[in-house]
Amino acid sequence: MIRPSQTNRPDGFATVDLLIVVVIILIVVSYAWTAMIQLKSWQARSGAAQQFAHYLEMARSDSMRRRATEGPQMAQVTILNDSYYEVRLDANGDGVLDAPRVVSLAEQQLMINGPFPRTFMFDSTGKAVDASRNALGATAVTFGNRSGKSAVTVSDTGKATFVELSAKK
Repeated sequence: MIRPSQTNRPDGFATVDLLIVVVIILIVVSYAWTAMIQLKSWQARSGAAQQFAHYLEMARSDSMRRRATEGPQMAQVTILNDSYYEVRLDANGDGVLDAPRVVSLAEQQLMINGPFPRTFMFDSTGKAVDASRNALGATAVTFGNRSGKSAVTVSDTGKATFVELSAKK
């Protein structure tokens, strides 16, 4: 007679049990890895657009502070191409525009929409103007990457605002 305690039951995990656990762990890890990559991409895009809006506001404030009326006096942000833009303002407060600071988006794999070059100059009232001092209408600058698009809108009064347009899921 075979007693229940003497049945032929293996102790521990079988190879199939171990494989199932490994597959579940790999699925969870791959999902987490993908989510982290997408988050990093979203943060890069969002951060670059917010930095661009900050530079526009700094340029606007600088031109208003210095009461700039002529083109060479006006602080400005120029989009050079889909990966670079430059900022010219009086950062040290000496009354003269400093050498342009070039900002690259190439390392972050971000792209800015055209046309190129596009310059935002600000007059003494803070309005965005072109090189001929004609007021610019409201416009948007779009930043995009594989995770979606963000935009910076510049109102007809020259105020820059960050807007999250879309995120890919």
